[in-house]
Amino acid sequence: MGYIDNLTTEERVSYLIKPILEVLSQSSSSLTTAELRSQIIKMDPYIAEYAEAVYTSEKTGIPYKDFTKRFSLAIKELEVLGILSREGKGQNSSILLTPKGQELDISTLNVEKEIRAKAQVYWKARRKKITKKKTKADNVAKNEKRLLWRATANFKESGFSWYQLKVGDIVTYNYATEKNIEIGRFGLGYNKDSGEGSNEPAGSIVCVFQIVDYLMLPDSQTNKAVLRCVHKFDNPISLSEINSWFNDGSSLNLQGGLASISDTQADIIINKFESIIPKLSPFIKSSKIFLPIDQREHPLQREHPLQIMLYGAPGTGKSYRISSLIRQSYPSYNEYDDNPYVFRTTIYRDYSYFDFVGNIMPVTKDGKISYEFVPGIFTTALFAALRNQDSGIDVYLILEEMSRGDIASIFGDIFQLLDRDDTGKSMYGINNKSIYEYLILNRALKPGYKIVIPKNLHIIGTVNTSDQNVNVIDTAFKRRFDFKYVGVEPIKSNNGYVNNFSIKFTSDNQYEWVKLYQAINHVIINDLGLAEDKQLGPFFLKDKGKDDLNRMQVANKLLHYLWQDVERVSYTSGSLFADGITSFSQLYYAFKKQENILSKSVIEQYGKL
Repeated sequence: MGYIDNLTTEERVSYLIKPILEVLSQSSSSLTTAELRSQIIKMDPYIAEYAEAVYTSEKTGIPYKDFTKRFSLAIKELEVLGILSREGKGQNSSILLTPKGQELDISTLNVEKEIRAKAQVYWKARRKKITKKKTKADNVAKNEKRLLWRATANFKESGFSWYQLKVGDIVTYNYATEKNIEIGRFGLGYNKDSGEGSNEPAGSIVCVFQIVDYLMLPDSQTNKAVLRCVHKFDNPISLSEINSWFNDGSSLNLQGGLASISDTQADIIINKFESIIPKLSPFIKSSKIFLPIDQREHPLQREHPLQIMLYGAPGTGKSYRISSLIRQSYPSYNEYDDNPYVFRTTIYRDYSYFDFVGNIMPVTKDGKISYEFVPGIFTTALFAALRNQDSGIDVYLILEEMSRGDIASIFGDIFQLLDRDDTGKSMYGINNKSIYEYLILNRALKPGYKIVIPKNLHIIGTVNTSDQNVNVIDTAFKRRFDFKYVGVEPIKSNNGYVNNFSIKFTSDNQYEWVKLYQAINHVIINDLGLAEDKQLGPFFLKDKGKDDLNRMQVANKLLHYLWQDVERVSYTSGSLFADGITSFSQLYYAFKKQENILSKSVIEQYGKL
């Protein structure tokens, strides 16, 4: 260990100053930094030893030479005091004594008093500047972590209430243009009025949401944020209670719209959440974390993609089962929801590839006509999935009646994407210029990457097995889907059966729908000798809530199907209808007059259920 090693870092700087001044005073011209270093090393054996010593940083473990740093600090102090001047940077910078430096008596120079102490004015000012800059950066970082938002639901005006949501549900929320809306931010769902139900108090924080996406609308002044409920309070927190958390007498601004909560208030709220929702609060502090709920307890995204085709007799509840699948991602979903991640279309005879994928179409902007690619439902769904593939967002593409069109032609080159690997994304990418340019333009795909289906895009199709004049789906296409049979059995619920209701057939008799359709199915198979795809499902008729409306759908839908597609194609002596009914007109008007139209077989089977 050398002599200088035993000195403090400040003492090492002081030790180097006199040798630097001596070398410069003896030189008739300026010296480069490298030359000055070399000469003081030759002058003093202690400096020579110190210059070669290698130290290791305790923080990083990286080796370094302390001499280089202390030498630079000594030069800087002499420069700021006007004792030497320096031009340029690095090893080749030119250094020489100023007139002030030449007047110094080096032999009697008190380095600590005349150099080091005076230089502290510079260092103090520099530290203040750095601290201010660092503090500002720290505050920005702190704001990044603490920032919360709040979104107010006014049930009386919008019909929306945070109480309607369950954990995992999403809602599209209108907001005026905000510069700081960022995906990943957390916020508080506040109910300004109560909506419906005595257990839904107004003026309360109901849930914690996360901003998972935003939808740009043509009107630049209005946008839609997509908010996902990530926590629901068992006991909503009143505004007065939250205000009591603030010691400065301030109150939380919970007027309409989506807006940020102040840093101080957000910090206090998050600290309170440590005890209220300990699982969630650490994630709220980190604004970029998605899927804040424990995946094992509350999965918000499917682990494996769905690529299935539901098939069965008419009314078996294929659409009902689709809704059930979607509710695994969005618990409160129903078919009437404005869910931006559920895309539904119905295939028909003339449905084409361009309807499905998109086409170059004339578009009018500012009174001028141009031709642009207008995406079809597949490209729109693909865009939503790619944009949100890392955000825990499931995207569903629902294709109803897939056998009614030329499905192989409709998919075209998209067929290649249907093969998925173990991660759930397409095994093989495709090159499609129109789709590629659309995805690049909207920043859902990086240049140079092929088009693939991500694992969060789920494709669900339906096929009605009793439909006539439909296209055959080829085997190669079928292999890429899981075919799931949907049977005609009634669906049980906590209150009995789903979609069960009574229908008045005659003035004396009314029938429960769930028992009636099963009785009809028994006769179709056993008495008429027909295939099971001629049977009815529990949703062939749906409860309209009024007896006259339910009778109307029996007359206009059920009777027509049973007469035209079932009774007429049977070659047995069995029948669904009462003796003496030989034409559809007889059947129709007998029902209108509330006369019995059902055969003894149907009535007897109904009695057994």
